[in-house]
Amino acid sequence: MKGTKFSIRKIRNIPNDPKVVYAKGSLYEKMGKIEQAIDAYKQSALDEYVKSQYKLGEIYVEKEYYNEAEKWFNMAYKNGYEDAAFDLGNMYYKLDGYEYALYWYEKIASLGHLQAQNNLGTTHFKLKDYQRSEKWLKEAANSNLGVACFNLGVLYTVLNRKEEAYEYYKKGSVLLNDDCKYNLAILDKKNDEKYTMSLYKQLYKSGHIDGCFNLGVLMEMEDNLDEAKKYYEKSAKLGDEKSQYRIAYIYDRQESLSDAIEYYEMAIDKNDMLSKYRLGNLYNKENDIEKAKLYYQMSANDNMLEAKNNLAGLYFEDENYEEAIKYYEEAIIDGCKVALENIGDLYYKNNEIEKAISYYLKNSTYISCQIKLGNIYEELENLEEAIIWYDKASKAGDAQSSYKIGCIYEKLSNKEKSREYFHLGAQQNHVNSKIHLGRMYFEEELYEDAKKMFEGPANEDNIYSQHIMGVLHDIYYKDSDNAKYWYEKARSKGCIESIYNLGQLNMKLNEDLEAEKYYKEGLKLGNKKCEYMLANVYYKRSLDMYSMLAIEGYDNCKEIVEIMPDIDMNFNEFLLAPFSLQEKVDENEDEEYVPKYILEIKENLEDMLRGMKLEMEIDDEKES
Repeated sequence: MKGTKFSIRKIRNIPNDPKVVYAKGSLYEKMGKIEQAIDAYKQSALDEYVKSQYKLGEIYVEKEYYNEAEKWFNMAYKNGYEDAAFDLGNMYYKLDGYEYALYWYEKIASLGHLQAQNNLGTTHFKLKDYQRSEKWLKEAANSNLGVACFNLGVLYTVLNRKEEAYEYYKKGSVLLNDDCKYNLAILDKKNDEKYTMSLYKQLYKSGHIDGCFNLGVLMEMEDNLDEAKKYYEKSAKLGDEKSQYRIAYIYDRQESLSDAIEYYEMAIDKNDMLSKYRLGNLYNKENDIEKAKLYYQMSANDNMLEAKNNLAGLYFEDENYEEAIKYYEEAIIDGCKVALENIGDLYYKNNEIEKAISYYLKNSTYISCQIKLGNIYEELENLEEAIIWYDKASKAGDAQSSYKIGCIYEKLSNKEKSREYFHLGAQQNHVNSKIHLGRMYFEEELYEDAKKMFEGPANEDNIYSQHIMGVLHDIYYKDSDNAKYWYEKARSKGCIESIYNLGQLNMKLNEDLEAEKYYKEGLKLGNKKCEYMLANVYYKRSLDMYSMLAIEGYDNCKEIVEIMPDIDMNFNEFLLAPFSLQEKVDENEDEEYVPKYILEIKENLEDMLRGMKLEMEIDDEKES
């Protein structure tokens, strides 16, 4: 600090020679003391020191004091400083003062100033004077100015002179102009993919934003997400919001949430709507509801209908129905079909059935709404309407709706119709439809068909189906091994009828001790049939023992045998288990009415590829 103070004191004592005063201003400028620098430059400039005049022009352009800038640049130009004309041209070009820009560029373009020639051609292009634009751009391009090659390529592209455009893009790429390489990459994409990728990789190395972005998209299209991240990252760090969004979305899908949040927030700082929406989704999935609301609200303010629907969903779950309805209605106005169903669910949950019906009807091409309409009309016992809506859903492929119609017709004793719809459900592997249809076939003694129906549900642990499979193998196929297998399956779940039938089967197989075991098990469970059969087993065993003793002439056994009646034990009798269905067939069956969130939107990556750059560029770097 002491050294700095010493320097400032020394500066104040510098004599008034314009060159020395200019140096004083330059030192002030380097120290960030702009007002002191201006004072020094003015003192020197008024003594006709051209460098100070030019410096003042530069400072005033930066401060956007354009009248002052023009005054000092003009003075510098009159004193022989040609670059001042170039700067004045650039200043007017950026202010859309193209006629003034032409005036200043022309002063030095004719002297061979390449950047001025390029900028003059660009200005004529802006004014749609393509002939003069071509003249000046060609002059600069033929002197190997890369940016002029690019601009001339743009001119020829606009004029549909494709071969000439390609020629100058090619020349500019040799001169290392990145925009020429970029346009070439797009032009050659279909014809020479290898060359295109080579150009894009060169653009990646030099940090060309659009080139990096397109390369990222191409990698993402091939599902090469790690490579895509690499290319997006470069353009993202250069401030490209779409690159920030894409890399965030990749991290999101890979569940690298802290990285996803970081890049989403970068893009949100540039007001990227999709980043707000996706960050809302991320926080919603992580159950950070307040943050989810914040970002959905931001995206909803950008008029994104999916965000409005999701924001409404959070209010729905909070039971803030007024806010939920507000955002659902906004989403509906914007064309969100999901919101129609969600607001219907909200009204249904609040027992406003007529309103619920009215919204489901507006969305009646959706299977889920058809099912809900069927459910409501069934609850209202309006079976005719219920059948109409379930039938629509059934025809659209919903197996549960086919099953429900089958059940309604069964209640109405319409056997043929119920069979028709149970068959439809069974064809789609609907478990309970198979169980119903299997029972029908069993009752009609169509045992092969019954077996086909019960096999699937039995393998999904439906007790009734397992028991009936045991009965079929036991009684009709005489396959004791398979009968035992299925009875045991049902027995393990407490099916008393299977326990009884196992006892009967073992008696038929003369496996009395095994039979006794099952009858005892049934007795413990309070089954009178098992108790009766166990008594029969004991009676038979007693009779056999008395008979053996009678043969040996033991005591009064002969008299006992003579008075003991013969009992006709029917081991072919079997029990059928009560009809029972699979508890949960469909994940959506009897689901609570909860809001549907739109967590994915279709994004066509190919449509995201950026096209050719057709905006000409001025060169504001001075000739060295």
